[in-house]
Amino acid sequence: MPPSKRGHRKQTFIRQPFTFMKASKLFSCSALTAFLIGTMAHADVVTDWNNAALDGIRAGHTPPPIASRSLAILHVSIYDAVNGIDRTHEPYLVQSEVPASASREAAASAAAHDALVNLFPAAASSFDTLYAAILAAIPDGPQKTAGIVWGEFVANQILAARANDGSDAIVPPPGGSGPGVWVPTPPAFLPYLLPQWGFVVPFGMSSSSQFRPPGPPSLDSEQYAADYNEVKELGAAVGSTRTEEQTQIALFWADGAGTETPPGHWNSIAQLISAAQGNTLEENARLLALLNIA
Repeated sequence: MPPSKRGHRKQTFIRQPFTFMKASKLFSCSALTAFLIGTMAHADVVTDWNNAALDGIRAGHTPPPIASRSLAILHVSIYDAVNGIDRTHEPYLVQSEVPASASREAAASAAAHDALVNLFPAAASSFDTLYAAILAAIPDGPQKTAGIVWGEFVANQILAARANDGSDAIVPPPGGSGPGVWVPTPPAFLPYLLPQWGFVVPFGMSSSSQFRPPGPPSLDSEQYAADYNEVKELGAAVGSTRTEEQTQIALFWADGAGTETPPGHWNSIAQLISAAQGNTLEENARLLALLNIA
């Protein structure tokens, strides 16, 4: 059935900006967690699967770039699954005929489950458990079946589109030494992290260089010296000029292995905004898709 006959006005996928930065400044990590726990009654299957993904990121000690890619794949899958039924906005990638009566909850959950099992296979059993619980709450019938079939199709299409996106590319170690050349540093001398990531196909741009800013200032420039001294003054372990608030902000965003990482923080902040606004399932599907392809 064409969108015009459903009484909807189709809009572009990317339309309105969301002010996540304001929300991130208003809440500490503990306050954010408490708020989210207190608003669980407002959750839907979209936020359920978002939380499942964050659990997978924590359990797998997932690096931030991989976490970001995984969240993008998950949420464009959910978005296209839900929007393919409503057809109120342009699809991200997948469009096909699907009954307007298909269950949005079943479609979103089927897409999310299949995407996450592929992205975090070690956590498959927990995703299976959540999926079974969600499906058990949806009445059996053609609407449920149609939603499941459609959601599985969408996830497979998204995963296939990202299968060769450069995230698994092998990049040789950087060579040379001297100013401006990266080398392992003490005490652990850890290897570089995901050097291929600059070649990964973006989700929301035509190329990774589309909005690339100018390079850093020259090492012998006044600007570089000023920036270096600012980092040294604010980052010093002893005698730093940073405020307590700046310290807490740094600790919040520095989360590493075993946490939801900074990409996960943005998703928690988005859930806060969603709960405050009383978002619908459809609005959450679009909100989290927009956030995670940004």
